[in-house]
Amino acid sequence: KIVGPAFQAVAKKYANDTGATAFLKNKIIKGGSGSWGVVPMPANAKLSDSDASLLASWILRGAPSAN
Repeated sequence: KIVGPAFQAVAKKYANDTGATAFLKNKIIKGGSGSWGVVPMPANAKLSDSDASLLASWILRGAPSAN
């Protein structure tokens, strides 16, 4: 771990949270800090809503590879 958690750790933390996709989508778009340490995650405001949803869903699945 250099900065932030592994995607698998995020998926595990939010596995039983029904609002996790919306929460993570918001974090991806707006950025934030404090959830996993002191280093802030930059905002990705130019990312479309559908792309942010796709990323959040992928992370919640444990970020599986495309292979």
